[in-house]
Amino acid sequence: MTTTTTTSDHADDPHLIGPFAIVPKQDCTHLADHDYTLPASAKRVDGHQPPCTDCDAIRENWVCLEQNCSQVGCSRYQQKHMLAHHQNTGHNICLSLSDHSVYCYGCESYIDSPKLVQLNRQLVEASN
Repeated sequence: MTTTTTTSDHADDPHLIGPFAIVPKQDCTHLADHDYTLPASAKRVDGHQPPCTDCDAIRENWVCLEQNCSQVGCSRYQQKHMLAHHQNTGHNICLSLSDHSVYCYGCESYIDSPKLVQLNRQLVEASN
């Protein structure tokens, strides 16, 4: 027997709008009291994402946004090295180098905040 998930099954989830849309959390308590900036380790290399620090994968990577951390790790759909980095260090906030979304492992949610304005500006400038 197969089970089909419908949007009505997720009616109580405040982070979903319609089928598959995610609304970023606006009140993440894990964000530090500083503006976030794009780490140098996040810069594209020969038109590609920088490689995962652990396995050298060059797609679907994330960069840690903790101050003084430059870890680049592959996604949970690859070998989960950014998740392992979070589990080993407690660093919660990371940036997707694929779609520029910001995720908090502590909240288990995508996030948006005024503290990310500088980071968003740098991402726009880097794509021009």
